[in-house]
Amino acid sequence: MNKPKTDLKSEYNVPNLERGLLVIELLATKKNGLTLAEITETLALTKTSAFRVVSTLIFKNYLQKNETTKKITLSRKMLTLGISAMTEQSIVEMSIDVMRALRDELKESVMLGILLGDKGTILEQVSSSYPVKLFVEQGTQFSLHSSVGGKSILANMPQEDCDDILKKITLTKFTKNTITSKKEFKKTLLDVKQKGYAIDNGEDIQGIHCIGAPIYNESGYPVAALWITAPHGRLPHEEFDSKGKIIAQYALDISTKLGYISQ
Repeated sequence: MNKPKTDLKSEYNVPNLERGLLVIELLATKKNGLTLAEITETLALTKTSAFRVVSTLIFKNYLQKNETTKKITLSRKMLTLGISAMTEQSIVEMSIDVMRALRDELKESVMLGILLGDKGTILEQVSSSYPVKLFVEQGTQFSLHSSVGGKSILANMPQEDCDDILKKITLTKFTKNTITSKKEFKKTLLDVKQKGYAIDNGEDIQGIHCIGAPIYNESGYPVAALWITAPHGRLPHEEFDSKGKIIAQYALDISTKLGYISQ
């Protein structure tokens, strides 16, 4: 005799887990967050159920609550999981043509990097057209305070996320130009956000200049950075602004491919 088919949904469904996932999915579409009341109404949950689910997710650091506005948003921990899900390979695939176009226009080596924990990691590079060039292995880690990749991403994160990372890192001095004061570094990040691009004035390697800009995902979160690197003679200070604007536009092109809509 054939056994009756089992309703997998009714047998294995975990109501509170399902509600938690619904909350996460909802907040993923609300960049500015929602209050508990708005979540309760939107998802048609009971007040008690919504409170328990949201409180648990906040306790486990998947959600965060602004005590002033009472808005609840996805935490950096949750966003990091999203970045991991969007595999490194997919970011590279979306970026490689743009990187080649940028190299062809400016002739310099182009790098693509992401933030993992309190370090940056090189995902891909397109080598300079010039005989003398800087080559960096994929997977190479870089310090956040002395790199345009780190500055570009940190400057455009929510302030709370940025502050959490700054508490964990040491601003090690690599050259005479390395910023070692967190107060000064925070001022630099404000300047990066205002201009739309970051510079490395020989702060990581003496004599090597870099200019970079952030890449955003569809939620407007900075998930990567795009930059060029060159000897200071080929990338002098007087060209920082003009080339910074060019790189920011190419970075925006990648962001758009990732679903970002510019404000």
